[in-house]
Amino acid sequence: MNAWQRWAKPSRLGTYGILVAFAVVALFPIWWIVATSLETASRAYSFPGALVPQGVVSNYVTAWGLAPWTGFLLNSVLISATTAIGTVIVALLAAYALVHLVGPRVSSLLFTAIIATLMVPFYAVMIPDYVIVRDLGWLNTYTAQIVPFLGGGFAVFLFRQFIKAFPGELKEAAVMDGVGDLGFLWRILVPNLRPAMATVAIYTFILSWNAFLWPLIVTSTPSVQPVQVGLADLLSTANGTDFTVLAASAAITAFPIVVLYFFMHRQITESISRTGLKG
Repeated sequence: MNAWQRWAKPSRLGTYGILVAFAVVALFPIWWIVATSLETASRAYSFPGALVPQGVVSNYVTAWGLAPWTGFLLNSVLISATTAIGTVIVALLAAYALVHLVGPRVSSLLFTAIIATLMVPFYAVMIPDYVIVRDLGWLNTYTAQIVPFLGGGFAVFLFRQFIKAFPGELKEAAVMDGVGDLGFLWRILVPNLRPAMATVAIYTFILSWNAFLWPLIVTSTPSVQPVQVGLADLLSTANGTDFTVLAASAAITAFPIVVLYFFMHRQITESISRTGLKG
């Protein structure tokens, strides 16, 4: 049986057909935005219209001139990168403490409380968070968009599961060699935690980049606003009725994160397969 015959088995054809259908459904909105951004206004509003774009790049030129995209993009990069790095550090220290620095009962209680925070929707804590940020004088600052998201329960969960998989004898050997907790964490665990750290960093970066409601609430000037708020401001102007320009603006905001995921998706897959999200 050659390779084509093995591939053409009915069961495999059905599986590949389902996968292709899901891929088309997932990619169609992205294609529609990009295609619309390369269309003329008259064709964009007709079917099939933007399915076969005409390659009009003037929409991007127009969109770029409607808002300070450079500032918005730099703000998003700064906020997202700082949030990602801070989340990795905070969650890694918290997970290590849960595994090695507190007793089993206390660790179980604390871990349960951390996991419980994942069940609380953001909208339930949005007003208390806003009051705290306001009282601290953080409104319209980068700090208000970074600090509230540094204690991610998912990151603590992922790191804890990974650290628990390490043999306890490693910690005992490190103690006998005079290595402290931070030394053991930095020298032994961190080099082996890189796949999980990459996953947490990328996942947090993407969430922070796509954040809209919270930055909209706590910021008021373009100097500190991220790109998603800038896109919303564009929608509220008179140009918000030109869908070709809006599609170009949406493509501008999405392009950096698509590129990041394209280059880093292998690290995400490897970390999930290695950590397993189980146990």
